[in-house]
Amino acid sequence: IGVQNYSRRIVDANGVMPTNDTTRVTKMGYEFYPQAIGNVVRFVAGHWKKDILITENGISTDNDADRIEFIDTALEGVLDCVEEGIPVKAYIHWSLMDNFEWQLGYAQTFGLIAVNRETMERKPKQSFYHLGKYNAF
Repeated sequence: IGVQNYSRRIVDANGVMPTNDTTRVTKMGYEFYPQAIGNVVRFVAGHWKKDILITENGISTDNDADRIEFIDTALEGVLDCVEEGIPVKAYIHWSLMDNFEWQLGYAQTFGLIAVNRETMERKPKQSFYHLGKYNAF
């Protein structure tokens, strides 16, 4: 089964709880919470006893240091799941390149590679090389 995750939402009896002024958020407006992917994998593994593939996980940000931090924290959680015996078989970061988001156009920057929309030049970000150092999957 494929799972994808970017953040979390906290819900109480009144519905989704709003973020506050101190909540760290991504360019997309999601809470910066890379730990969510490990939580989702554990939840799915509680109901699904076969292989799990992470088909999307990432962050929209103009600060590549934040992307690197997100990758490290997210993969730490995923690797913990693997150590716990959960059969995670793949991790696919979203996205290879800054891309078109259906409702938001090119404003979001999820990519490991920046794309200049005027020249179409592609330039790998530091996060591209950083993610490449992982060889767990």
